[in-house]
Amino acid sequence: MAKNDAQKAPLAEIFTRDFLIIATINLAMFFGFQMTSVGIPVYMAQLGATARLVGLATTLMTITATLVRIFSGAMLDRFGRNGLLIGGAAVMVCSIISYAIFPIVGVILGLRLIQGIGWGAGSTASSTIAADVIPKHRFAEGMGYFAMTNAISSALAPAVSIELAQGSGGVYMVYVAAAIVAISLVLSIVQAAIGKRTVAPASAGSRTQDAPAPPQHEAPKFPAAGVPGNPPAPASKIDMLFERRAVVPGILIFLVNIGFGCITTFIALHALEQGVFSVSPYFVVYAIVTLVSRPFIGRLIDRYGYRVPAILSTLCTAGTLVLIGLASDIFMFSAAGVLGGLGLGTAMGTYQAMAVANVEPWRRGVATSTYMTAFDLGIALGSLAGGFIAELLGYSVMYYIMALFPLAASLLSALVVKRDARNEAAQK
Repeated sequence: MAKNDAQKAPLAEIFTRDFLIIATINLAMFFGFQMTSVGIPVYMAQLGATARLVGLATTLMTITATLVRIFSGAMLDRFGRNGLLIGGAAVMVCSIISYAIFPIVGVILGLRLIQGIGWGAGSTASSTIAADVIPKHRFAEGMGYFAMTNAISSALAPAVSIELAQGSGGVYMVYVAAAIVAISLVLSIVQAAIGKRTVAPASAGSRTQDAPAPPQHEAPKFPAAGVPGNPPAPASKIDMLFERRAVVPGILIFLVNIGFGCITTFIALHALEQGVFSVSPYFVVYAIVTLVSRPFIGRLIDRYGYRVPAILSTLCTAGTLVLIGLASDIFMFSAAGVLGGLGLGTAMGTYQAMAVANVEPWRRGVATSTYMTAFDLGIALGSLAGGFIAELLGYSVMYYIMALFPLAASLLSALVVKRDARNEAAQK
């Protein structure tokens, strides 16, 4: 399909049944993850935890998530997608509900390690399945829509979490988060059942029974529920676990998420110090701006490449952190939400598309795990370092310092992201 025809094609080409199911699964899973990312710090503070312990809680979860991601990519490409998706969602549900059963700071720290296992496996699987089902000639646009589920969750889940944790109490926040993640578990089981009915057993290309064989010049397409057949052996042991082409976008999202981790972990506590008892408007504005801007970002990338969105989104992210540090009333927090929607939401979609757009189908799992590992490590480092800086210098100074990292990502994007580095599949 020609590029201009692809851009005019109906959205139904992207929003297939498989895409809608996996996007909903990812939305519910990420929503629960974001609820606990923001709500657990408030919950732990209510139980008497210090800022360092609050930051450590996020870091501990990310440690196990990172370890799981390193190996989950190879498992996804070797054994298929559904087992890891269902298992990850199940572990998340059990660990989250346990926060309410065991309201003890030390136990919660241990449970965060377990939640990291579920989050690392489930989110890597869902992102890989999305890459499987999106048409390659509209890949950046499709991944942009998929990443919108992450952005919406990042915007709305914290608002819901804070309202529940500061209103009804942290225990009720935990119950709601567990119920939402349970939706992803149910849909994952449904998705697996659908896949079993449509995928030919143990076929070499893992094609659906009615699907024609792909042309010789195309790589075989792996359905969402499929198991890759016999992909080429990786060139080295490192290549078994990491995809080199995903390293650059991984480094960039790592720098961005150092700041993002400080927002999700500390914004509610910082607002309380400023006399602002609810920062829900920040997340609502963030959600609105993300929803309005996101449909245009993917099309922009597919047409012009990644460089401009990458630079502008990281600059907006740095501005978000500076504004949060300056904020002393709800209007300034809301203004930060505008930049957050333009910055964080766009950066996540842009770099995720960069990471997996041009890899072979049998490398999508490893590419996704490479990217998501960097994603989580950024949040972990930001939360841990932010907790120490906040105790020494205060939350405002901490946000100013953390703004330097997305600024570094902006500079690096200008240097290493090619001007015409658009989705190669769209040009074939």
